[in-house]
Amino acid sequence: MNKYAKASEAHFKAMKLESEAVLDTYFNSVVGIGEHSDIPQEVNKWVEKLSTAEDALEILVRYTVLDSTKTKVV
Repeated sequence: MNKYAKASEAHFKAMKLESEAVLDTYFNSVVGIGEHSDIPQEVNKWVEKLSTAEDALEILVRYTVLDSTKTKVV
């Protein structure tokens, strides 16, 4: 696999995982809410990041030789 494709895949997988972790904290932990006064805006920001990452991973599968079974977006 092309190293640029691998690097891009790693970048967007990390973005996806970070977004999921932050959203999980906001939805399931009171601790995450205390730091932010505008929760809806923060949630929207991280949902958009998650969406961007998932879309990018799908595009990488479509236009490169990435294995879609390993880059599956759930």
